[in-house]
Amino acid sequence: MSTASTTPISGPTPGPAASAPATPAQPLPDAGWPDNYSAVTAWWSVLLLMLFQIVSMIDRQVMSVLIPEMRADLNLNDFQISLVQGLAFALFYGVMGLVIGGMVDRYSRRKIMFAGIFLWSLAAASTGLARNYGQLFLGRLMVGCGEAAIAPAGQSLLSSIFPRHRLTTPIACFTAAGVAGISLSYALGGNLLQLFSHSPLGGPLEGLAPWRQVLIVTGLPGVIVAFLAFAIREPIRRSAAPLRPDAAGWGAFFRYIGAHARLMIGIILGSAILAMAIQGTMIWTPTYARRVLGVSPAEIGTMMSVAVALGGIVGGLSMGMLIDRQFARGTRDMALRLLSGFSLVIPPILALAFLAGDFTLLFLAVTLMMMTMGACFGPTMAAVQMIAPPEMRGRFAALTVLASNLFGYALGPMLIGLLTDYAFRDPMKIGYAIIVAMLVAGPGCAFLVWRARGDFLRLLDASSPR
Repeated sequence: MSTASTTPISGPTPGPAASAPATPAQPLPDAGWPDNYSAVTAWWSVLLLMLFQIVSMIDRQVMSVLIPEMRADLNLNDFQISLVQGLAFALFYGVMGLVIGGMVDRYSRRKIMFAGIFLWSLAAASTGLARNYGQLFLGRLMVGCGEAAIAPAGQSLLSSIFPRHRLTTPIACFTAAGVAGISLSYALGGNLLQLFSHSPLGGPLEGLAPWRQVLIVTGLPGVIVAFLAFAIREPIRRSAAPLRPDAAGWGAFFRYIGAHARLMIGIILGSAILAMAIQGTMIWTPTYARRVLGVSPAEIGTMMSVAVALGGIVGGLSMGMLIDRQFARGTRDMALRLLSGFSLVIPPILALAFLAGDFTLLFLAVTLMMMTMGACFGPTMAAVQMIAPPEMRGRFAALTVLASNLFGYALGPMLIGLLTDYAFRDPMKIGYAIIVAMLVAGPGCAFLVWRARGDFLRLLDASSPR
């Protein structure tokens, strides 16, 4: 990994290397594990982080299957729902992510994860008790605040455990677990809603609307899961040289970004623009299917669950292994090449599926989207960690997630809601709003990411293998 001593923070690396094309790297030697880790303990940590991601995504995404019932119960419109689904979550998620990212670079990552999981689980369950729009909004704010701990802490842990030529696969597993959580959220949300509609729960939950019971039942288990954070071993932090007192400060962090502005804009902003279209599509597709195609909650829940699982998990894991293999062989920018290509090819295919109005074609298109574009986010996060100095990894993870979630969870759902309510002025035109978002975002992402490839390779050449 690069550090403050290997890559100047005040500007790009001077000399001919700054403008010469990067040469292919030779296969990398095994850099080994931290002193208090082995391969077994490394992958045990990956499995626990995957579990945390699954719980996180269930609590984050399950609401998308419940929108029609929430909308009617609380008398909301699509734009208000988009704010609860997007801005309310992403606002605190993003702001707190940077704050927590700074803490991750200094303090115990497992304690930070415990606090985050405990908080968001209670907040997710409390949204089922919301009696008005303000309470619902506040509950989602707190879910975002708690979940902001997982990405910076998890990515920082993995990049401290795995050498960079092995890093993409564990981070792909980490993000694929999030996809599994999304898949489970659709299946649980749709099927539990149908179950509780016919057989409501009794006891403390008696008399609550079925959608409220779903949120409480899916939120509370995370309180127990939180304690598993202490089963992760804190790895010994690495640094290539002793740090100056100000080397890990916020000033140094922003100077590093400024020194590599085109690279950071290309990777972080480019992937965030794509997240806007993907997440907007994922949040509104269940509503499109129920509203326009007339399918039941259980049908769309099962369809989204299978599509996300097949596409995201299979695509994410296989892509992670492919990129690690190609990185070791010298093609170190494979993640950026794939992201650019998929961003150009897949959006038109998805648009055709929404225009066709066929449930089977919709299933195939969402699966393909998750298997390609959706599977690129893990490798993109790994690429950012490869060029982040060790003392800044938590904040770079937080910055990447901040951008993706502000665009993905705030702007994506809000844009589609705005287009539906105020541009097309017809709730039945929600499919056209999804199409517009996807066809604009895809080429924008491809352009920015492709421009960043050369800078990415040059910074890798200037950094240490860690």
